[in-house]
Amino acid sequence: MPLPSELKTGDVLLTRGTGHLSRAICLLDGSDVSHALIAVGPDTVAECVGEGLHTITYAQALDEHDLVVGRTLTRPADMAPVVDVAHHYLGSRHAYAHQQIVLLAVLAVTRRIPLPLGGKRMVRAVLDQAAGVLNTMAERGQQPMICSEFVYRCHAEAQPAPAYALRLQGSEPAGRAEGRTLLDWAEAHPALPRVPLTAPAALGAYDHAGVEAALAPVLSAYHAAVGKANGLPAAQRLPGAGALADPSDEELLASMTAFGTALHQAADADGAERLTPHQALAMIRTTEAEPNFVTPGDLLHSPSLSEKYRASIGRPTAAVTAGRLHQR
Repeated sequence: MPLPSELKTGDVLLTRGTGHLSRAICLLDGSDVSHALIAVGPDTVAECVGEGLHTITYAQALDEHDLVVGRTLTRPADMAPVVDVAHHYLGSRHAYAHQQIVLLAVLAVTRRIPLPLGGKRMVRAVLDQAAGVLNTMAERGQQPMICSEFVYRCHAEAQPAPAYALRLQGSEPAGRAEGRTLLDWAEAHPALPRVPLTAPAALGAYDHAGVEAALAPVLSAYHAAVGKANGLPAAQRLPGAGALADPSDEELLASMTAFGTALHQAADADGAERLTPHQALAMIRTTEAEPNFVTPGDLLHSPSLSEKYRASIGRPTAAVTAGRLHQR
C-alpha cells in the first residue's frame, strides 16, 4: 500500500489513534490528531514509538487509527535533506523512545484545561503512569522524544538551514480554558514540600494495553465531564464511570513533583543530583518550553505546511491537492 498519490517522500503524516490516550491527547492539545510520522520512501514511514525509532509501511501506520492527514512543505521541493536527517536518527534507534502517556502528562499540567470534578484524579493517574515510564526509559539509556518532535527535528536540522525549518503558530489552541495551569497552581502552593525528592520506581516492561485499560475509567469520565464524550468511539465509552473523587492537594503535588523528577532522570540518567520539589516543577516547565517540544497539533497547524491529503480510515473524505478538491 503506497503513499497516496498526493504525497511524496519527506511529507508529514498525522494520524489519530482510536484509544483513550490518543483521544485525550487530541482533547488537551486542541487538535484532531495524536501521532506524527514522516514519509521516508514510496510506501515507508518513520516514527518514534516505545521501542524507539523505526520504519514501518504506510499500511501499518494506519492500523488502529481512524484519521490520516498528509501535509507537505512546498518550498524547497527537494526533501532529500529532511529524509537524510530522519535516517541519521534511525541509525541510533534505541537512543530515543516515545510513549503517549508522557506527552499527555506534560499537556495535562502545562495547558489551561477544564478541571471539573474528577479532573484532578485523571491528571494524577496520568502523571503516576508517566513517571514510571520515564524511569524505565532512563534505566534503558533512552531519552524521551515525542513523535512530533522527531518529525520537527528532521526539518529543523536539515541543511541548508533554515530553508526546511517549520514555523509554529505560537499561540494557544482555540477553546482552551481560561485561568492558571496546574503547574502555575503547584508552584505557588503553600503545601509544596521543601525536601529533596527520590525518583519514582520504574515500571519495568511498559504495557500499553494495560495502561489504556487502567486509565480508561478516568479518561472516559473526563471526556464526558467536559462534554467531549463523542471524542471516543461509542464502544469505548464507559457510561457508568461517572464523576470520580479528586485527590487531595498534597497527593496531586506529590505526583507532579515525582513526574518532574522522572523527567530530570530521563534527561540525565547519570546525574546523582536530588531535586527539590520546586526544581522538579521547574523541570516540567523547562521541558514544555524547549523549542523541540512540538505536539502533533502544532504540526497540524504549522503555517509552513499545507494540507494535501485527509481521509477517515475506511471511510475516505475529500482531500485537497494542488489547490483542487478530490474524492478519495
